[in-house]
Amino acid sequence: MKRQYVSLVFFCIVITSIVLRVWGIDYDLPYIYHADEPVSITISRNMFVTGDLNPHFFGYSSLPLYINALAYIPYYFLGKLVGVFQTPDDIRPLVSLTMGVTKAPCPTSVLLHRLVSVIFGIGTVVVVFFIAKHITRKMSVGLLASLMVAISPSMVTHSRLATPNIYVVFFMLLAFLASILIYKQGKTWHYVAAGLCVGFTISSKYNGGLVLLTLILAHFLRYGKEALKKKKFYLALFLCGAGFLLTTPFAIFDFSNFYKDFVFHAQYYRIASHPGMEGDDTLRWYLDYAWRTGGVLYIFAILQILYGIYVGSKEIAILAIFPVVYSGYISTLNVRNDRTFIPLVPFLFILAAWFLVCLWYKIKELPLKKLHNLSVIVFICLTIAALAFPLARTIMDTLRLTTINSRETARVWCESNLPPGSKIALESYTPFLEPELFSVNGVGRMIDYEPEWYIENGFDYLIFGQAMYRRFYLDSEKYDTEVTQYDNFFNRFTLVKVFADGDYEVLIYKVK
Repeated sequence: MKRQYVSLVFFCIVITSIVLRVWGIDYDLPYIYHADEPVSITISRNMFVTGDLNPHFFGYSSLPLYINALAYIPYYFLGKLVGVFQTPDDIRPLVSLTMGVTKAPCPTSVLLHRLVSVIFGIGTVVVVFFIAKHITRKMSVGLLASLMVAISPSMVTHSRLATPNIYVVFFMLLAFLASILIYKQGKTWHYVAAGLCVGFTISSKYNGGLVLLTLILAHFLRYGKEALKKKKFYLALFLCGAGFLLTTPFAIFDFSNFYKDFVFHAQYYRIASHPGMEGDDTLRWYLDYAWRTGGVLYIFAILQILYGIYVGSKEIAILAIFPVVYSGYISTLNVRNDRTFIPLVPFLFILAAWFLVCLWYKIKELPLKKLHNLSVIVFICLTIAALAFPLARTIMDTLRLTTINSRETARVWCESNLPPGSKIALESYTPFLEPELFSVNGVGRMIDYEPEWYIENGFDYLIFGQAMYRRFYLDSEKYDTEVTQYDNFFNRFTLVKVFADGDYEVLIYKVK
């Protein structure tokens, strides 16, 4: 393929990735109904406003927090230039009533965080192109793999969220690209880049540390028995730690809190109870999620790994070691979710693209013209269908995201119909109600207290959110106690209103 055509196609892929990620980026503002976004936004905002670089929270690694804190610098000076801000304190903090029930007094600050995520999301598309091109020596694999990442529902979703998940994927891919260069050329600066990027990956999210395996394998495949004698290998290992500590410095300066949070979250995924995200069927859940978001593309990736084992391909081994080990690791955990899966996505898409391009060349070599023509038609249809599936899922997810759902219609109804000053209990993932209009109390789960507690404390209304209470009904045998407790509420109090807009349910009950 001519260079100008490659540039044009790649440009179109990048534009597609931008459009899909920016589309709907303001979907819930000024309200934030995602559980994790307020954590990152609040910490980064506090860093900028107070100058205190200690995040005081190490459930997340610190690099994304520092990146977003730095993003406040141009944001603040632009706001000051147009007269919106006078001091950093004018960037008002989020107001959170309970998990998944938050309002942003400065909605543009939330957009700032999401746009930074978009930039890193687009960066993953670009880096995937160069990885695929270098490891396969085929531009077509690079273009196809970057297209898959550009339209992936998993990658698009996490590229527009103010969470650390897209950062770990980006730095992981940079570390992998440097590892490929180690295998092919082995220059000292490749080891420096790989070591630092592995450190940055860990400093984005701890589970990304397994990408170190690609650096180690690339080095040993290049030098064989002489690998342990190369000083630059130990330099790379040293820089892994240095890159982490450089960007998560309070792992040393606030070690006690770092250790406590790190151990808690490490154990949480293995043994914690997280209704709706736990079970002994973790592997099946991830396979189902992969099928729902990527379809046959992941099957192509597995076939390419098997082909690599058959022919003894070192390149495929380097590309496959992380997804194989990482998928095995996360399958042993008790808690499972989409954000844990996404580090696998770009690696598997590169493998899938490589498989399709290799298959294309095999088809072109078919001797019989009729068989050749039929195979070409079948291949093109299969490839288009394979790509159309995740693209359609991405579009549907975005349309669902941008459609007004019950949290908004219930909020408007409550403000228009409930008596001002009413005492209201909100459980997680319910509408945000203004504390100036009502006496609002947020609870994690409504069943955290007995019905009598709400009566004794003078509550007028209880508002239930689907994302909290329904998770127990989806596995009623396992959570029969919680289901019984919720049924007790639903039978005890008077149902006032049911909202089911946008396929999301909100229930409003009257206490008295």
